[in-house]
Amino acid sequence: MSKLTTLKLQHFRNIDQACLEFGEGLNLIVGDNAAGKTALIEALWTLASGRSFRTAKPQQLIQFEHHELVIFCQLVEQEQTFNLGLSRQPDKLTLKLNGETLKTQAQLSAHLPLQLLTPESHRLLEEGPKARRQFMDWGCFHQFKAFLPAWRHYQRALKQRNHALKKQLPAQQIQLWDGPLIEAAVEIDEMRSDYIEQLTPFVKEFCQALMPELEAELACQYLAGWPKTIHAKPVDGFADVIHQQFAKDQLNGHTQYGSHRSDIKFKFGGQEAMLTLSRGQQKLFVCALLLAQACLYQSTSHHSVIMLIDDLPAELDAHHRTTLLKLLDVLDIQHILTSTSTDLIPILNAQKTRVWQINKGRIHQTMPDDPTNT
Repeated sequence: MSKLTTLKLQHFRNIDQACLEFGEGLNLIVGDNAAGKTALIEALWTLASGRSFRTAKPQQLIQFEHHELVIFCQLVEQEQTFNLGLSRQPDKLTLKLNGETLKTQAQLSAHLPLQLLTPESHRLLEEGPKARRQFMDWGCFHQFKAFLPAWRHYQRALKQRNHALKKQLPAQQIQLWDGPLIEAAVEIDEMRSDYIEQLTPFVKEFCQALMPELEAELACQYLAGWPKTIHAKPVDGFADVIHQQFAKDQLNGHTQYGSHRSDIKFKFGGQEAMLTLSRGQQKLFVCALLLAQACLYQSTSHHSVIMLIDDLPAELDAHHRTTLLKLLDVLDIQHILTSTSTDLIPILNAQKTRVWQINKGRIHQTMPDDPTNT
């Protein structure tokens, strides 16, 4: 099982220095709004994914009047200890694993399987397909070794093909990229389709645990990113689509169909989740999706994810908070969450719990209460 043991920060957001020694279960960070509690969650996510979930400008993460931030964590994985580090300057990023400098973010991400739940997570259902592709690709990245190379090959071929289309180069030069694009797209499609098929039973299980009142049957429908028919005529896979749509791609100046257009549709009783679920149920459904991913990851890798939850009381009512925390405890998933008050978070297992108070970027550990509100 994977467990974080230590997090150290320097000059991250409003946190000058911080060091946290994590417990195996619940790790609760308590503070007022703008105290810095979300920054701790953000730092871990930045280390694991290479990006913040709050800003697209990495330089905003560096504490004011400083020129470098440092994030370090220690992870224990099947009795092995891994030291992971990130330092960022305005014009330089350095990633390290056990003291050695890494070339890519993926090398570090593979050792830090974090999942994130925030007050904006319900947008997974509301907004366009990009967030759903990221959700799907997180699972494919951790489950299939071939996924990342295929994804990189696809992105390179797509970029080159789109460049050639935009520049209106001769057809022969544009079509040089068709073969690599098709080959990578077919690989990605097979892995994504396989992943959603494996994930669906787990999603159904956690929907039942979190929303037993729902009687409608859940279906998770994977969409490849290209049509099955064109002008009411069946197409013979992605290669046929690329061939038939070439003139239209030339006209538009970009590749219309492909793995970059993939999506997932979640339906209850044949109706899309957005139409059948209340806002509260949508939040619970996103929790079910993350728990499903966690269980599938654990069953295939024999490791466990680490769950980051920002402002849990804003997400769920008291009953569902307790239900979710019980599920995380039963699944032995280490979880790090924030709240404005300890009174809003049930302490189910004091021996596996750590609690911190944070105020204006300064953090200190306190003692968890006994589990009297389970």
